[in-house]
Amino acid sequence: MEGGEGGAKHSAALEHIMLFGDIAKNMMFDGWMAIGVCVLMILVGWSVAVKKFFYLNSIQKGGKVFLDQWKKLSGDLTALDHGDKANVSSFGGLADARTQALVKQSPLYHLYHIGSEEIRHRLERDKTRTKGLSGRSIEAIRASLDAGLVHENHHLNKGLVFLTMSIAGGPYVGLLGTVVGVMITFAIIAKSGEVDVNSIAPGIASALLATVAGLIVAIPALFIYSYLSSKIKESMGTMQVFIDEFIAKMAEFYPPAGESTPHVNATQAHANAHPVPKTLEPV
Repeated sequence: MEGGEGGAKHSAALEHIMLFGDIAKNMMFDGWMAIGVCVLMILVGWSVAVKKFFYLNSIQKGGKVFLDQWKKLSGDLTALDHGDKANVSSFGGLADARTQALVKQSPLYHLYHIGSEEIRHRLERDKTRTKGLSGRSIEAIRASLDAGLVHENHHLNKGLVFLTMSIAGGPYVGLLGTVVGVMITFAIIAKSGEVDVNSIAPGIASALLATVAGLIVAIPALFIYSYLSSKIKESMGTMQVFIDEFIAKMAEFYPPAGESTPHVNATQAHANAHPVPKTLEPV
């Protein structure tokens, strides 16, 4: 009994699918134009979505590898970005070719490279002064990092406009095809003078197929856009946190002239807390 019901449902579903073929046979030229535009929007939007999906996954993996190396830095923030070419490209011999490619396309590395270049430029500009950065230099470097953040934001959102066009424009393109199809159907009926359901139904059904095509464009694009937007917001949050960490470490590792590093301060504090006892001279 259950097998018979399952077979009946299967045959009914197949019959409904076959009806789309019958409806398409009565599709007019204007309807095919609307469906053609919808198909083009699907191809462009989905190609952008697939590329963006793999790109976001790759920069997420590269960002994790970079952050692992970033957390190991102590004393010199430019250590991952200076020295001989082979040492820089392999992060001191710790990264293979595949890992290097992942890290180099990570937005976190791009921001780090901007900050590293700014630090090295300011420290090498005046060889006579101490290896420290003034408050004005730190603010200038922060401005450069913020500019880099805006650039990375534009790069991450590049191409998403096609998905928004699919979401907003797809249903309207389909609706336009439906309205024009219904108008032509009624115009043909009025011209022939025959009012019959059998003559009206095929034209209206084929016109409504354009609306279905528009919804097929918009609904998946809406879910895909929401997912990609959440991933991009997550990446932007990670980059903002990285900039704050970079500025904090830079202020700590490169104090202005006259200020000692935290390591020196800690050593001095330890010496003050535990003074060496003086040796008593014999009387």
